[in-house]
Amino acid sequence: FPGRLMPAAAYLGVHLVSASARVPLLASASQDPGVLLLQKGFAGSTKMEMRQESGEPTISELSQQVRELKNLLVAMQGSLDTKLSNCCSGDCKDSAPSSSVGAPPGNPMARPGLCATFGDPHFTTFDGAHTILLRNMPLWMVKSEHVWVQALAKTNWGNLMGIAVGGPFMGNHSLVVVNTTLHDGSANKGLTVLYDGKPILDNQDGNGNAEFEVPFVLWAARRTEFSPSLHDREILNMKHPINWTVGPWESRFSNAPEAGLYVFKLPFGVELTVTGVDFMSAVVKMYHFEPQMGYCGNFDGNADDEFEPPRQGEVPPILVPVSGHPIGEGLEPVAEASNLFLLSGAEAAAVMNRVMEPPLNQAQPDVKLRECPEELMAKAEVKCNVTRDIDMFRACVADYCMQPGLDVARDMLAAEGLAEKVNAEGMQVPLGHGRCVDESGRRFRILRSKGLRNEQDCTALLHDAAEIQGVLGAQLQVGGTCELVVDPSLDMATAGLPDPSEGGWADDAVAVPDGGLEGTKFISGVEQDLEWKCWRINH
Repeated sequence: FPGRLMPAAAYLGVHLVSASARVPLLASASQDPGVLLLQKGFAGSTKMEMRQESGEPTISELSQQVRELKNLLVAMQGSLDTKLSNCCSGDCKDSAPSSSVGAPPGNPMARPGLCATFGDPHFTTFDGAHTILLRNMPLWMVKSEHVWVQALAKTNWGNLMGIAVGGPFMGNHSLVVVNTTLHDGSANKGLTVLYDGKPILDNQDGNGNAEFEVPFVLWAARRTEFSPSLHDREILNMKHPINWTVGPWESRFSNAPEAGLYVFKLPFGVELTVTGVDFMSAVVKMYHFEPQMGYCGNFDGNADDEFEPPRQGEVPPILVPVSGHPIGEGLEPVAEASNLFLLSGAEAAAVMNRVMEPPLNQAQPDVKLRECPEELMAKAEVKCNVTRDIDMFRACVADYCMQPGLDVARDMLAAEGLAEKVNAEGMQVPLGHGRCVDESGRRFRILRSKGLRNEQDCTALLHDAAEIQGVLGAQLQVGGTCELVVDPSLDMATAGLPDPSEGGWADDAVAVPDGGLEGTKFISGVEQDLEWKCWRINH
């Protein structure tokens, strides 16, 4: 049979013998290369190379037969998937074979999830947590028994410069995608793709397109534009709590992204989509494996066990929703013995040597944000004095203190324009567990509803009140009712507040924090308390 069979077949628990008829299912190759026939044989007959002797077969013989039949079954499934996916309607212009096997063993009814990484690097986990790393290290995005997905963050700013996939589900083959743009932009601009250490997708046609295939292990393609029939539309719909200076999330993959648009289809329904936007932007689509860990999270449906919110004042308020500290297992650097970037061979090592490093005369910051020296702070304030938005100003100063060489005024004006777009939409931003507080740690005045006791109803009330000046957010305590968080200037009688369902407003709706010191203007973070949750409206 042509091509390499997937060792992952050995994990499929498939019954190959009819329990009622006791008629074994036998597989053989037809005269047509690449086609397998599934046949029914009578007891005592076989078309496979099985030793027939008098007496009962040994355990080792039976085990070998089962392994061979499982491998053949997976091969037939992969061949069938490929042929079916190539059946295309008349208006279909671009298509790709589906991954060789669907859901992982033992999980046939599961739905796949999406995990994204990009920039320096940020992560959106399968469960929806938003975290950031800011470290120079090879890291585990997905660490499981069968599937390995790793990323390479370079410099202490954490620039995402590589993605690698391997492990038993690929028969221990490896796929590596790296950004080989030099720091001065002089050469090698774009992405380099390696399979088992050898470059692929580098022979592109006149339109910048290329394809590569290893039967039952990998189907890969490069395109210059997003194609609805080839690429996953769900990637464009991933939710992010802020817009980025490079543009809205979907712009990283739609239209004609920088360095092209790469898609890789792998066994067990694993897919990887990569562009060169923001160093690199990558999305992993896969089913849940048990156990599973890494910076993509444990995929248990609960984002709260994958991050801790940043400490008060650690990051500018506008960045709080995307600056969670990752927590959980599998967050240690990848050991050399498992590092796919190092295990891909000498040719891959030569490519990796071209991966962007900062100029030698450019200092690298500490991993954690540090206090800005007085002289540098003065320069930052001058550079950033191009906006009236206090939160944008603080974000700009923080960026300049960490990276003095940045053109912060340009970047900040771009970010301000994007933020205005978000603000106009009245976007809700979850800030995590705790009561809402301002930048000085002060609690806010609240308006308490009478009967809204779940997150869905609470965020719906906040959505209805989002356009009212003075409504800053909402918070909800376990066992309590939804509370709108408001500025002291809001007049409940004249503000035109919506009437909450489930009983309206509580009799003692207005409550002021103890001590009389109230938060104002902007929800900066939370006073950590697992019994509470806080959401902010960007005004």
